[in-house]
Amino acid sequence: MVALCACRLKVLDALITVDNLCKSYRNGTVKAVDSATFSVAAGEVFGLIGPNGAGKTTIFGCLLALIQPTSGNVLIGGKSPYDLAVKPLIGFLPERPCYNRWMTIEQFLKFQHRLAKRPEGELAKAITDVMALVELDVDPKKRRIRELSRGMLQRIGLAQALIGKPRLCFFDEPTSGMDPLGFVLIRKLLLKCKDEGITVVLNSHHLQEVEKVCDRVAFIRRGKIESVQSVESLAQVSQVLVVKWQRLEDASGLPLAEIAQQVGSSLIDSDGESARFSAPDKEVAANLIAALTAGGVRVYQATFEKRELVEMFYEGSS
Repeated sequence: MVALCACRLKVLDALITVDNLCKSYRNGTVKAVDSATFSVAAGEVFGLIGPNGAGKTTIFGCLLALIQPTSGNVLIGGKSPYDLAVKPLIGFLPERPCYNRWMTIEQFLKFQHRLAKRPEGELAKAITDVMALVELDVDPKKRRIRELSRGMLQRIGLAQALIGKPRLCFFDEPTSGMDPLGFVLIRKLLLKCKDEGITVVLNSHHLQEVEKVCDRVAFIRRGKIESVQSVESLAQVSQVLVVKWQRLEDASGLPLAEIAQQVGSSLIDSDGESARFSAPDKEVAANLIAALTAGGVRVYQATFEKRELVEMFYEGSS
């Protein structure tokens, strides 16, 4: 599995660089993307998150040369996204797939394989492998695109994005139309991409899934990128430790706030049998538990409270 730390995510290592990207409509009165600047390292899974209309899909369009930016620069592997040499390196799953409905699955995947300029001798095996990869058990020679359900179309979209063995994948809302098993599939595919060193740019509203697979995320609102942060660092910010103890006769007299302050923590709230404390790291948590025990609190359980990425996003942007 590829493990990327923040110290490695330098512009020099970037596969994608975006500098002051802007896209305006209606003679500049509507700014869909406003001065976006970020980079994506080779082998990284990079998430774009934000509310509807934030500009995520417009950024995708500019990166894929589907939309002409108003200003700014985009480079993929040091080349313009309009350079034909870049195209075979990319796999793309659009938010709203619109494929050739008259084609069979086999015809459609053959077309995508050839667009990626893959060797013809690999074609049959590539189709078999990618169908297994997206867990779609239908006959690709008989089933036509128009006969597929929304969830099956999404799987075929993933298959066409991956069949050309891309170095870089853009997935725009990959879980759209998926059932719970589809969510698990997407997670497995993204982790497989990461394991194989494929760079992934992901746009998704399902922030729990983003948190499980992304190395870094860009928070986008009204076309502006408010911040770019590692998921690991977000998870470490203001962690909450929940401490439970055996019931005491007079728990109201416990000096919880004072004990917490002594070890660099703070009391958030307490109900008499448990309490929530801020604990920025494991060292503070360990010291806090030791101090509570020394102060006569018979602790029997202490766990970090799970915090959702969406919660951190809205805290950071409020």
